[in-house]
Amino acid sequence: MTDTDLLASLPAHLLDDILKRLALRDAVRTSALSRAWRRRWESVPGLSLSFPDGAPPSVISGVLFLYTAPRISHFAACEINEQSASHLDHWLITLSRRSVQSICIDLDQDLWYSDRGLLHSSIFSCTRLVSLDLRWCAIPSLSTGFSGFPVLEKLCLDAVRFLEHGERQLQAIVRGSPLLRVLKLEHVENPVDCVIDAPNVRRLIYCSEFVNIDSGRFRERFGELPCLQDAAISAPLASTPDCLSLLLAVVARVRLLTFCWLEERFKIDSIPFTFYNLRTLELWIHFSTINPIISLFSLLRSSPNLEKLKVQLQNPGMVADWEFLNAQWTDGMCANLQIVEIISNPVHGWLPISLMKLILSKASLLRTMSVDICLGSQDDQLNELLTCRRVSAQAQVLFETASQARRQAQAYVLLLLC
Repeated sequence: MTDTDLLASLPAHLLDDILKRLALRDAVRTSALSRAWRRRWESVPGLSLSFPDGAPPSVISGVLFLYTAPRISHFAACEINEQSASHLDHWLITLSRRSVQSICIDLDQDLWYSDRGLLHSSIFSCTRLVSLDLRWCAIPSLSTGFSGFPVLEKLCLDAVRFLEHGERQLQAIVRGSPLLRVLKLEHVENPVDCVIDAPNVRRLIYCSEFVNIDSGRFRERFGELPCLQDAAISAPLASTPDCLSLLLAVVARVRLLTFCWLEERFKIDSIPFTFYNLRTLELWIHFSTINPIISLFSLLRSSPNLEKLKVQLQNPGMVADWEFLNAQWTDGMCANLQIVEIISNPVHGWLPISLMKLILSKASLLRTMSVDICLGSQDDQLNELLTCRRVSAQAQVLFETASQARRQAQAYVLLLLC
């Protein structure tokens, strides 16, 4: 008995399950196995139609034409250029009729402000969506009778713009997605202020360059997010401390916070609330002036249960003296801190030695201080860390040399956040 015959002897539901586990290209290539398999992939419900970046539009259209199953688990088309964008309306209309569960569309950046970058309104008819990921495109006006995405759990909008007369479309989309768990809003151009109410969201990624010129605040204002556990936020350089405090208040209940603020003109003297639940804090900051250092200590003072601190340094820093840093420390600060990771910028290799020595001398439960070093790091001062006073008998200082790939990954994350 041949391998093909052995496959044919399996129950139909197992054959379908095998096909659904294959990449799209491999699933289509099963047509060459035998006559019985020639068109089998075309009717398997729940196949993932994920196309490689820059796939020819004729290929995408051809697959959508041949694939006749009533349900599509995932559709992904990335790096869509102007030629492919002319087919996008047809693809979305087809998907809206096929109970698609996940859509990922990434247009060429040059199409953002062109008519080609405007999605077809049939996107709002994809009511079985569980995940929607859009990048470098424009959102059309809400269709009449739009009642939301009732089962949507993940919404990612990156470099997406809403039309001038959108009438708070973003607000309506989020409110119409009661099961939303993950919300990502990065560089969203929203012409009107709106309120984001997402009571079930557990993870929030927010990065905005757009503020209300009159109020100086972000276009998006957040309502209560009682289930939020994990947040990554990046504030534009123009954001003031008051504006930033409002944003931080939104994520006051999280357990994990990634915060990127590269503003050096302003400082956060104090935070009018406490991050009681916060266990892990990752900061992307400059250390070239006093203001970011004061802001860092304000965050630490407001996080009494913090267990892990990770600092990504973006610019060469100033040498803050011990007296100044020690004056910033208050009783009870970092009382539960166990892990500290300091990552220097790969260009200059500067490290906040005084800050690290202060933490070693104050954090009584500290177990590990990991220092990510590179060429240019101060060898003499690094040696000081090995011999300086440590209040925790368990505290270890570990030096790690970052690989080029890791550095590139860090730079990419920074690009996403900022």
